[in-house]
Amino acid sequence: MNIDIIIIIFFTSIIQSIFGTGVLLLGTPLLLLNDYSFQSSLVILLPTSILINLFQLKNKLKKVELFFYKKLLIYTIPLIIIFLYLISINPVNINQVIGAFLLIIGLKDVIPIINKSLNIAIKYESIYLLFTGIVHGISNLGGALLSAIVFSKNLSKEQTRATIALSYLTFALFQIITLTAFGEGSHFFNLTNSLYWFLGLAVFFTIEKFLYFKINENTYTNIFAFFLFFIGFFLIIKK
Repeated sequence: MNIDIIIIIFFTSIIQSIFGTGVLLLGTPLLLLNDYSFQSSLVILLPTSILINLFQLKNKLKKVELFFYKKLLIYTIPLIIIFLYLISINPVNINQVIGAFLLIIGLKDVIPIINKSLNIAIKYESIYLLFTGIVHGISNLGGALLSAIVFSKNLSKEQTRATIALSYLTFALFQIITLTAFGEGSHFFNLTNSLYWFLGLAVFFTIEKFLYFKINENTYTNIFAFFLFFIGFFLIIKK
C-alpha cells in the first residue's frame, strides 16, 4: 500500500462521508499531482466512492429528488460513457484542463461573475446536465457541477446528501462498466485496491457516528472552495 494513496483516501473519504461527493472530486487531482495517471486514479477511487455512497443511501432512498435523478440519467450518463471511452483509447495529459476547471469552481463565491454565470447555467438544466456528463467523462470532476445544481434546489440536508450520493454512485457504476467493457476491469480487483476501499468505509462509519451531524455547512463550503483553488493552481503549474 502506498502512503500517499492512504492519506488521499482518508482525507477525501471524510469529505464524501459528509456531503456525498469528494473521493473523486478531490482524489483525482490529488493523485494526478502525485504522478498517477488518470486511468490509475479511476481504478483506485471509483470503488471507494461507490461503497461510501451505498452506505449513505441505506434507508435514505425516499429522500432522493427523483425528478432530477431521472433527468440526470437521460442527459448525463451517455456523455460520461462516450467521453470516458475517448479518453481511455487516447490518453492525454488533462492536468491543465482539470486545474482550470477547479480554479473556476473554487472562485465562484469570490468573483461574482463566476457565481452569476453558474446560476444562469443551472436554469438551463438539460444543457447543464449534458455539460456535466462531458466534464465528468474527461476529468472525473463532474461532482463540482453536480453539487452546485443540487445545492441550488434548496433541499433539506438529508435530501441533498441522498440525491448527490445516488447521482454520484450512478456516475461511478457506469464509469466502471465502461472501463471494464474496454479492458480495464481486471485492474480494479486486487488485494491492495480492496484495502483502500475498506479504509474509505472505515472512515465513513467513523464520520457518520461522530461528526456528520455536527458539521457547519458554511464552514465546509469555504474550506472546500479553498482546496479546489489550491489543487487547481498546482495542477496548472505542474509540468
